[in-house]
This record gives sequence, structure tokens and C-alpha cells, in this order.
Amino acid sequence: MDAVYANSEFIHSTTASSHKCSKYKDQKTLKKEVTVHKWTKVLLIVLCVCVVFAVGAISTLVILLTHATHSNVSVSDKDHNATDYKAQFDALRNQHEETLKKLNRLNYSTGCALCAVHWIHSGGKCYYFSTVKMNWTQSRDRCVTLGGHLVIINSKAEQDFVTSNIRETHWIGLNDLDTEGLWVWVNNQPVNDSVEFWIKRDNGNREPDNWTKEHPDGEDCASLGHSSGETDFWSDATCFLKKRFVCEAAAAV
Repeated sequence: MDAVYANSEFIHSTTASSHKCSKYKDQKTLKKEVTVHKWTKVLLIVLCVCVVFAVGAISTLVILLTHATHSNVSVSDKDHNATDYKAQFDALRNQHEETLKKLNRLNYSTGCALCAVHWIHSGGKCYYFSTVKMNWTQSRDRCVTLGGHLVIINSKAEQDFVTSNIRETHWIGLNDLDTEGLWVWVNNQPVNDSVEFWIKRDNGNREPDNWTKEHPDGEDCASLGHSSGETDFWSDATCFLKKRFVCEAAAAV
């Protein structure tokens, strides 16, 4: 009987021990699963952060590339516009020159002494009296652009006509820029001593006098009169002064 009780207690003890072992294993397995799940979440979070940074970096790169492309296009557009403006200017200049040629052909074919708009006809020539002021060199170039040259005065009649159309000093096509004292017209012809209209004053002073008080280079360009008047005669002046000017062109007859 004692043996039976002893066996019964052994079986009960063994069963209890087995139950505790099983329970311990379950807890250990559960703890391991929780740890694995926790690290999985951490890895997912890190991965998400990396993805966000990657997307941000890609977006920034796209913006920079877009801006760079836009800048390149803008520079290209500016260069293209500059080229277009120059082409338009050249086209207008060519058109102007062609118009002048057509006008001359028309004048020749009709036998009429016609001049371009704003030009005045006299003695087989056309004259342009400017309304703007430029220095002598600019005035010379402007006359060429208009299809003529700074006026060359070859007679008393021409001198009288030109001076009758002005009320203030104007540049004419006479200078001694190359050789001091050797006055030549813009066609490189020297002044005819019999046809010259320099100012001669009662006190004996006369033009040209190459006055250097206004500019150290002296006075190398000629004008009709000066700032104080006397527009019926010629006066030498500093070429850098801004004055109105008279252009001349041949009229087709």
C-alpha cells in the first residue's frame, strides 16, 4: 500500500515538473517572438526614414536640374534676342539704303529734283538740317547714315542758302584734324581760298585761331558761327562740342 502511495506521489511530482517546464518553454518562446517583432519594427522605421531622405534628395536634384536648364534656356534666349536685334538693325539699314537708291532712280527717271523727307532741295542738292546735337565726328557719321555727308560749301550762293536756314551754330564738313592749319573738307579736298567764309573781326582777330583754353587739343573742326552767334560765317571749334549739323546729298535730276 505504501508502495502505491509512493508511486502516486512520484507520478504527481513528475507531472507537475513537466507542466512547469512546458510553461517555461512557452514563456521563453513568447519573449523571443516579442524581441524579433520589436527589431522588425525598428528596421522598418529606419527603412522608412531612409526612403524619405532618398525622396527628398531626388526632389532637390530635380529642382536643381530644372533651374539649371531654365537658366541655360534664359541665357540662350538673351543671346538669340541680341542676335535678332542686330539682324533687325542691319535689315533696316539695308532697307534705308535701298530706299535712297530707289528715290535717286525715281528722280532721274522723272527729271524732278526730289529729296528725301525732311531734306530741302537747292541748286541740284539736298540739305538736311538736324534737330539734335552731336559732336563733330558723330555728326559726320550721322550724315553718312542718312545717305549724305556733312555739307561742303563751294560758293557764296550755297553759303547764303545754308545760313538762311539756321538760327544757331551748326557743324559743317571742314576740319584740320590730320594736319594743323591744313583745312580740308570731308571729301579730302582743301578749302578754296577764293571761297572761304571765316569770321574776320574789326579788331583784327579772325578765325580759325585754334583756341586752346577750352580744350588742350585746340579747335580742329569748323562750324557756322559759334555759341554767341555770327552764323553767317565759319568758326573753328573744339570737335567734342555738341552742335546741330548740316548734311548734304546730291539730288538726282
